[in-house]
Amino acid sequence: MSRNRNLARAAVLAGAAAVASIAMALPAQAHGSHAVTCDGTLGERVVRGGVVVADGTACVLDGTSVRGTVTVGAGASLELVDAKVYGGVTMSGSGRVNVTGSFVAGDVDSTGTGVVRLTDTLVVGDVDVREQTSFAANGLTAGGDVRGTTVNRFDVRDSAVLGSVSATESFSGGNLCGNVVFGDATFAGSGGAVLVGGAESCAGNQVGDDVVVRDNVAFTSIGGNTVRDDLSCTGNEPAPQVGTNTVKGDRIGQCA
Repeated sequence: MSRNRNLARAAVLAGAAAVASIAMALPAQAHGSHAVTCDGTLGERVVRGGVVVADGTACVLDGTSVRGTVTVGAGASLELVDAKVYGGVTMSGSGRVNVTGSFVAGDVDSTGTGVVRLTDTLVVGDVDVREQTSFAANGLTAGGDVRGTTVNRFDVRDSAVLGSVSATESFSGGNLCGNVVFGDATFAGSGGAVLVGGAESCAGNQVGDDVVVRDNVAFTSIGGNTVRDDLSCTGNEPAPQVGTNTVKGDRIGQCA
């Protein structure tokens, strides 16, 4: 499994690097070499030096190629549609960020953003959301980890994650449904209902290492998962409803 994981990670990262190299070699359709402030819509153009979405404004990048980082300010909103970002996407205290059908060569990093949605998008680096963010990913491919810490809600569906997936202190719970995760999958300290597979609306996951479900204080369901290492459930109140799971390692605690 370790060899397969490394091969898959290498394939994704090599493909992403090739796309980035081609784009960086494009002739100068680019507009300037400094960061561009976006308040409105930028269409199919190449922007060098990054994009800044100022506090309280709204930006749409539709088919845009950005040779730098996209930074989203407090109370601002961002729509990325069929866009390519050859840096990362960073947001702090932002209102809403929706990324659809896009490519991000770096990390997606959010602190205190109201809503972050990633749909049918490739992120080469990590996805890290924290502090009151409601996070939803559907059809995401991530080359690193996907992490939620002290968030409002955390949902990951039908995605491929070459690192680990973890939700810690998700106030309203969340779901892990129909994903392929090469590392660990963890849901811990949730205040709302949690589904890790186990429902008609939530298919099971394929997990390359451990599944850890601990210290959740609402309804929890775990079923239909294939786990290459251990399935560990501890400190959940009430105890989770555990359906049929294929576990190569040990079943620990409330999942024994």
